[in-house]
Amino acid sequence: MGAVVIVRYKSGGRVEAGVFLLDTYCLGVKNAFFHQCDEAELPDLVQRMCGGGFGGPPTEHSGAWGRKLVEGAMEYARRLGFAPHRHYKQAARVLGGINPKDCAETFVFGRDGKPYFIAGPDDGEARCNLILRILTKKLGPQGFVFTMPGQGFREFFGNEGQADDDHDEDDEDDMDDE
Repeated sequence: MGAVVIVRYKSGGRVEAGVFLLDTYCLGVKNAFFHQCDEAELPDLVQRMCGGGFGGPPTEHSGAWGRKLVEGAMEYARRLGFAPHRHYKQAARVLGGINPKDCAETFVFGRDGKPYFIAGPDDGEARCNLILRILTKKLGPQGFVFTMPGQGFREFFGNEGQADDDHDEDDEDDMDDE
Protein backbone atom coordinates (compact mmCIF):
# COMPACT_ATOMS: atom_id res chain seq x y z
CA MET A 1 0.00 0.00 0.00
CA GLY A 2 1.14 3.45 -0.74
CA ALA A 3 -0.04 6.84 -1.86
CA VAL A 4 0.86 8.69 -5.03
CA VAL A 5 0.28 12.44 -5.20
CA ILE A 6 0.54 14.00 -8.66
CA VAL A 7 0.60 17.78 -8.71
CA ARG A 8 -0.06 20.42 -11.35
CA TYR A 9 1.10 23.95 -10.63
CA LYS A 10 -1.36 26.64 -11.67
CA SER A 11 -1.11 30.42 -11.84
CA GLY A 12 -1.37 32.53 -8.72
CA GLY A 13 0.42 30.05 -6.49
CA ARG A 14 -2.36 27.44 -6.72
CA VAL A 15 -1.89 23.71 -7.20
CA GLU A 16 -4.14 20.84 -8.21
CA ALA A 17 -3.35 17.43 -6.79
CA GLY A 18 -4.60 13.99 -7.69
CA VAL A 19 -4.16 11.67 -4.71
CA PHE A 20 -4.25 7.91 -5.24
CA LEU A 21 -4.09 5.25 -2.52
CA LEU A 22 -2.68 2.18 -4.27
CA ASP A 23 -2.76 -1.51 -3.51
CA THR A 24 -0.26 -2.84 -6.05
CA TYR A 25 -0.74 -6.41 -4.79
CA CYS A 26 -4.44 -6.76 -5.68
CA LEU A 27 -7.08 -4.02 -5.58
CA GLY A 28 -5.38 -1.24 -7.56
CA VAL A 29 -6.73 2.24 -6.80
CA LYS A 30 -8.38 1.77 -3.39
CA ASN A 31 -9.07 5.46 -2.87
CA ALA A 32 -8.65 8.63 -4.89
CA PHE A 33 -9.49 12.29 -4.67
CA PHE A 34 -8.81 15.62 -6.34
CA HIS A 35 -7.62 18.53 -4.19
CA GLN A 36 -6.93 22.20 -4.90
CA CYS A 37 -4.89 24.32 -2.52
CA ASP A 38 -2.26 27.02 -2.26
CA GLU A 39 1.27 25.93 -3.09
CA ALA A 40 2.29 26.66 0.52
CA GLU A 41 -0.15 23.94 1.71
CA LEU A 42 1.33 21.27 -0.57
CA PRO A 43 4.05 19.96 1.80
CA ASP A 44 1.41 19.33 4.47
CA LEU A 45 -0.82 17.47 1.99
CA VAL A 46 2.05 15.29 0.80
CA GLN A 47 3.13 14.55 4.38
CA ARG A 48 -0.43 13.60 5.41
CA MET A 49 -0.94 11.36 2.39
CA CYS A 50 2.52 9.82 2.00
CA GLY A 51 4.40 10.38 5.20
CA GLY A 52 3.11 7.89 7.70
CA GLY A 53 3.03 4.14 7.72
CA PHE A 54 4.03 3.46 4.12
CA GLY A 55 7.63 2.45 4.60
CA GLY A 56 9.47 5.71 4.92
CA PRO A 57 9.38 9.36 4.01
CA PRO A 58 7.84 10.54 0.75
CA THR A 59 10.06 10.41 -2.33
CA GLU A 60 9.81 12.59 -5.40
CA HIS A 61 9.38 11.09 -8.86
CA SER A 62 8.36 12.34 -12.29
CA GLY A 63 4.74 12.68 -13.33
CA ALA A 64 5.33 9.94 -15.91
CA TRP A 65 6.49 7.60 -13.13
CA GLY A 66 3.38 8.38 -11.06
CA ARG A 67 0.96 7.99 -13.95
CA LYS A 68 2.55 4.71 -15.06
CA LEU A 69 2.35 3.29 -11.52
CA VAL A 70 -1.25 4.43 -10.93
CA GLU A 71 -2.52 3.21 -14.30
CA GLY A 72 -0.58 -0.05 -14.06
CA ALA A 73 -2.08 -0.84 -10.65
CA MET A 74 -5.53 0.06 -11.95
CA GLU A 75 -5.22 -2.18 -15.01
CA TYR A 76 -3.86 -5.09 -12.94
CA ALA A 77 -6.85 -4.83 -10.60
CA ARG A 78 -9.31 -4.55 -13.52
CA ARG A 79 -8.00 -7.80 -14.98
CA LEU A 80 -8.78 -9.38 -11.61
CA GLY A 81 -12.32 -7.95 -11.59
CA PHE A 82 -11.90 -4.81 -9.48
CA ALA A 83 -12.76 -1.30 -10.65
CA PRO A 84 -10.85 1.75 -9.43
CA HIS A 85 -12.26 3.90 -6.64
CA ARG A 86 -15.32 5.90 -7.68
CA HIS A 87 -13.39 9.21 -7.51
CA TYR A 88 -10.58 7.98 -9.74
CA LYS A 89 -11.75 10.00 -12.77
CA GLN A 90 -11.84 13.21 -10.73
CA ALA A 91 -8.34 12.63 -9.35
CA ALA A 92 -7.06 11.62 -12.80
CA ARG A 93 -7.69 15.16 -14.09
CA VAL A 94 -4.09 15.93 -13.22
CA LEU A 95 -2.78 13.13 -15.48
CA GLY A 96 -3.63 14.88 -18.76
CA GLY A 97 -0.54 15.64 -20.82
CA ILE A 98 1.69 13.29 -18.83
CA ASN A 99 3.03 10.44 -20.97
CA PRO A 100 3.66 7.23 -19.00
CA LYS A 101 5.97 6.07 -21.81
CA ASP A 102 8.44 8.70 -20.59
CA CYS A 103 9.05 6.44 -17.57
CA ALA A 104 11.51 3.60 -18.24
CA GLU A 105 10.85 1.83 -14.95
CA THR A 106 9.01 -1.50 -14.99
CA PHE A 107 6.50 -2.06 -12.21
CA VAL A 108 5.55 -5.52 -10.98
CA PHE A 109 2.08 -6.05 -9.56
CA GLY A 110 0.93 -8.81 -7.24
CA ARG A 111 3.36 -10.60 -4.95
CA ASP A 112 5.49 -13.57 -5.97
CA GLY A 113 3.52 -13.88 -9.20
CA LYS A 114 0.05 -13.93 -7.61
CA PRO A 115 -2.50 -11.41 -6.42
CA TYR A 116 -2.22 -10.94 -2.67
CA PHE A 117 -5.28 -9.53 -0.89
CA ILE A 118 -4.51 -8.05 2.52
CA ALA A 119 -7.66 -7.15 4.42
CA GLY A 120 -7.42 -3.64 5.81
CA PRO A 121 -8.69 -2.26 9.10
CA ASP A 122 -11.88 -0.93 7.45
CA ASP A 123 -12.63 -4.08 5.45
CA GLY A 124 -15.60 -5.84 6.99
CA GLU A 125 -16.45 -9.50 6.65
CA ALA A 126 -18.90 -8.98 3.77
CA ARG A 127 -16.41 -6.93 1.73
CA CYS A 128 -13.59 -9.42 2.32
CA ASN A 129 -15.80 -12.35 1.38
CA LEU A 130 -16.86 -10.55 -1.81
CA ILE A 131 -13.23 -9.91 -2.77
CA LEU A 132 -12.35 -13.55 -2.11
CA ARG A 133 -15.33 -14.77 -4.19
CA ILE A 134 -14.25 -12.56 -7.10
CA LEU A 135 -10.65 -13.79 -6.90
CA THR A 136 -11.71 -17.43 -6.55
CA LYS A 137 -14.10 -17.18 -9.51
CA LYS A 138 -11.41 -15.55 -11.66
CA LEU A 139 -8.31 -17.50 -10.56
CA GLY A 140 -9.44 -20.58 -8.65
CA PRO A 141 -8.77 -21.23 -4.96
CA GLN A 142 -5.00 -21.62 -5.43
CA GLY A 143 -4.57 -18.64 -7.75
CA PHE A 144 -4.10 -15.99 -5.07
CA VAL A 145 -2.99 -15.43 -1.49
CA PHE A 146 -4.76 -13.49 1.24
CA THR A 147 -4.34 -12.29 4.80
CA MET A 148 -7.38 -11.76 7.01
CA PRO A 149 -7.66 -10.09 10.41
CA GLY A 150 -8.60 -12.60 13.10
CA GLN A 151 -11.44 -15.05 12.71
CA GLY A 152 -15.02 -14.53 11.67
CA PHE A 153 -14.50 -14.85 7.96
CA ARG A 154 -16.26 -18.21 7.90
CA GLU A 155 -16.91 -18.45 4.19
CA PHE A 156 -13.22 -18.74 3.44
CA PHE A 157 -11.94 -19.89 6.81
CA GLY A 158 -9.84 -22.84 5.77
CA ASN A 159 -6.15 -23.23 5.16
CA GLU A 160 -4.38 -20.00 5.94
CA GLY A 161 -3.85 -18.01 2.78
CA GLN A 162 -5.99 -20.24 0.56
CA ALA A 163 -9.66 -19.90 -0.25
CA ASP A 164 -12.16 -22.72 0.25
CA ASP A 165 -14.04 -23.94 -2.80
CA ASP A 166 -17.21 -24.09 -0.67
CA HIS A 167 -19.07 -20.88 -1.42
CA ASP A 168 -22.14 -19.75 -3.27
CA GLU A 169 -21.72 -18.38 -6.75
CA ASP A 170 -23.42 -15.01 -6.29
CA ASP A 171 -23.34 -12.70 -9.26
CA GLU A 172 -20.48 -10.34 -8.41
CA ASP A 173 -20.17 -6.99 -10.11
CA ASP A 174 -16.99 -4.95 -10.16
CA MET A 175 -16.45 -3.42 -6.76
CA ASP A 176 -17.02 0.06 -8.12
CA ASP A 177 -19.06 1.40 -5.21
CA GLU A 178 -16.59 0.74 -2.41
